[in-house]
Amino acid sequence: MNRLQLVNDQLLEPFDLDEAVSISCDSIQAMDTECMHIYDVYRRVAADNIASFIDIPNFDRSAMDGYAIGKTDLKRLQARRPLRLRVASIIGAGSIENRPIKPGETCRIMTGALLPEGSVAVIKQEDVEIINENYIIVSFRPRRGENIRRSGHELRSGDIVAARGQVLKSEILERIAACGIERIPVYKVPRVYIIDTGNELLLPGSPIKKGCIYCSNRSLIACKITSSGALPLLSPSVINDDLQTIVTAIKMAAQVSDMVIVSGGTGNGLFDLVGNAFEYLNAPLLFKGINVFPGKSTSAALLNGKLVFNLSGSPSAAGMLFEALVKPALLKLKGESLYKGDWFDIELASPIDHLKPGRSLHRGEMIIKQGRAYALPVSRKDINTGKIPLLLDINKRSEKEAVIVKAKLIAD
Repeated sequence: MNRLQLVNDQLLEPFDLDEAVSISCDSIQAMDTECMHIYDVYRRVAADNIASFIDIPNFDRSAMDGYAIGKTDLKRLQARRPLRLRVASIIGAGSIENRPIKPGETCRIMTGALLPEGSVAVIKQEDVEIINENYIIVSFRPRRGENIRRSGHELRSGDIVAARGQVLKSEILERIAACGIERIPVYKVPRVYIIDTGNELLLPGSPIKKGCIYCSNRSLIACKITSSGALPLLSPSVINDDLQTIVTAIKMAAQVSDMVIVSGGTGNGLFDLVGNAFEYLNAPLLFKGINVFPGKSTSAALLNGKLVFNLSGSPSAAGMLFEALVKPALLKLKGESLYKGDWFDIELASPIDHLKPGRSLHRGEMIIKQGRAYALPVSRKDINTGKIPLLLDINKRSEKEAVIVKAKLIAD
């Protein structure tokens, strides 16, 4: 039975934040997939395991500029015998020359070049005495295999270079390119539609009116959607607090996007009509209210298989709830395997003023003191210091304030 149903005429307790995250994520599947060129998939998510189909490198090569020697001459050097060797050839990177090395001969070889047949070591050019362009004298005693990179020492054919659900960043894409793979299966980019509700809201650029404020939530949420690797879509205007207008906006948004975020209208006042719009649209509620501050009135519903979140109209609350609640679902929609994110324990650097009892979310920044990381709580006016931003999850169970708290990095 849905926990939102009435039991003995009483509404059940709000959901725990972690439970709300799980319910949201369990209600959706990852996007469909497409195959794209390697140069176009930076920060996209791999839709399948990507394996090398060759050994890398696929030939034995020199690790540096030097002189390749064969087995017989290596034994002579190891017996402490200086050798005078004839330079039989010069081999550059990309050369396909592979003539065997004969006793008494060497080949001058460049970094990354194909080793001639029979090579057992490469002596650095700094460790030889050059007589002329045709002869060198070697006293250095190399080990067998020294300065040689064998075929497959980086990757073997069949090795996985990117796993399904992994974000394709620069280092991973370099490995994929080294395998010669040109086209990569990735998940499509989610489109997230932003609706701002409120009679008092004006879009930036409009003349200010008495009793009105400028709408800043859409800028905040749009940036967070973009930094999450998704595509924000903006409603053409602010939506007034009118039931039919809100219903029409949500219905249209669900038709053109993969997720909808409605900002404002979360309360129980006369003009808080988003919940009524969900009911009018027959959109099943997943939860109404989360047992965390801010978020007591946050809700989510499903409309035609699309998640519709209703977040607070407060930019501070909306930003934190996006990170804690919406982003995990968005990353799952995007195809990421680690969509719930990494929370970690960290010690507070200073107390939080007026900390509420129970569970609450706060903005913070990571600072380093004497080689240790701490979380410094910050207010809205202090969030532009350039330090590493954090979201703090604090649970005050008693009058004694928490010292160790949960935190996650905020990407921007």
